[in-house]
Amino acid sequence: MKVLTPTNQEYISLNGYKKERSELLFVKDGNNNWIVGLEVLNDINFLEIYDQLEQLQQIEYVPSIEPPFLPTV
Repeated sequence: MKVLTPTNQEYISLNGYKKERSELLFVKDGNNNWIVGLEVLNDINFLEIYDQLEQLQQIEYVPSIEPPFLPTV
C-alpha cells in the first residue's frame, strides 16, 4: 500500500493543517517515516494545499511492530 511522506520542511508546513472537520496529521510508520494516507489527495477540505500534497513522495507503507499486549494481574 502506498502512502505519502514529507521532507522535514513539508512536515513543518503541512502537519496540523485544519479546515472544516479535516485535519492533516502525519504518523510514524515501521521505518520511522512520517506518513499520511493517499486519501488526503481526495479530501475537498485540503484543496487549498493540494499542490503541496501532490508533491509529497509516495513510499510503500511499513507497519509498526507493536509489542504484544500483556494484561496486568
